Amino acid sequence: MAMINETPKIKVHKGESDSLQNGEGGEVPIFIGATSNESPSTDILEFKNYKEATKTPTNKGIGPEATANYMLPIIKDFFEETMKVTSDDIGIPHIFVKDLGAATAATAAPWINAKKDSRKKLDIQVEAYVFKSTDALDKIIDVLTSIAESLKEDTLKGRPRIAYFTVQGWTDAQLKTLTQGTEEVTKKIRDIDIGLIEYDKFGKHLARICLTPYYDEPGFYPFRSVSEGEFKERTDVEEDDLQLNGIIFGHDEKPGKIAYPKINYAVSTAYANPEEERPKLSLIHENRNVNQLIRDSMEVVYPQLKRRETETFIEEVQADLDELCSEKIRLGYMKEGTRVTAVEYKDSPSKLKLKVKANPVNSTGIIELEVYV
Repeated sequence: MAMINETPKIKVHKGESDSLQNGEGGEVPIFIGATSNESPSTDILEFKNYKEATKTPTNKGIGPEATANYMLPIIKDFFEETMKVTSDDIGIPHIFVKDLGAATAATAAPWINAKKDSRKKLDIQVEAYVFKSTDALDKIIDVLTSIAESLKEDTLKGRPRIAYFTVQGWTDAQLKTLTQGTEEVTKKIRDIDIGLIEYDKFGKHLARICLTPYYDEPGFYPFRSVSEGEFKERTDVEEDDLQLNGIIFGHDEKPGKIAYPKINYAVSTAYANPEEERPKLSLIHENRNVNQLIRDSMEVVYPQLKRRETETFIEEVQADLDELCSEKIRLGYMKEGTRVTAVEYKDSPSKLKLKVKANPVNSTGIIELEVYV
């Protein structure tokens, strides 16, 4: 008979985990902008809290706090909004920052190079660009035009992102010049993948979007760290005008005796197009929903590319994609008509084309696009 040498006991393993980056909220952003530091950061910096960001550049921070460093208050706002109020709240595990030093928007190169570097960080799903108040309007538009083109490349390759931006201290009237100016100039950045957010509490607006599940409207949820009366008071006409110009802003919703600080409506700059020309994905929550369908489809397909040596490869891939779409429809995230079709490339055995037909909730029609694996 074996001797029992250990007394019965309960063993507890204590661990720490963050929200999975599966579209249910908790999207990781990268902030890209100038800080007035002497030199740009050579690396993409990672911060788990605001204190880490306030370290000196030599210690892998962007601080210390200074009046000229307008990136720090934005990051502080972001971390304040992502702080959990209840144990069930979604959190953000970390953020990334690319410090452009004393750069201006005179040339798009520093911004685009930072964006390209950020592709190395596979968990980044959101890009945030902050411009100086002294940056010229036409130069900001030049940078954003290049960013929009790069975002299209990301989507085509199955790694979609949405970029949000603001300009330090700009008023409502100034922000509107970015989307309502001369047609040939501003039409370039009326894009479904570009979001323009008011400068006041930009970090909190961005956090509220990152914390929202992809199938919900970010304006449905109240802010965690904003109290009644903190947002600029605007008339109904002023709010409608901002929204129609494709600008995201906060306000107090007052359905009854209690006011709820919320995002008014998360629209992209493409919402500034005339209604008859407005793209189907001009609402942020619809675009995020389609983006997540693309990401999930890539997760399903990519590991199976090595099945190509089997005759039933394409049928097996298609069956998995059909199951993915059926599950999204069952959960109420997508509507009937949603389907991702796998098409085999005869001339390129290492490439697979996915034809996406998406019908997200609260959408008025089918969205069609193609991505490549």
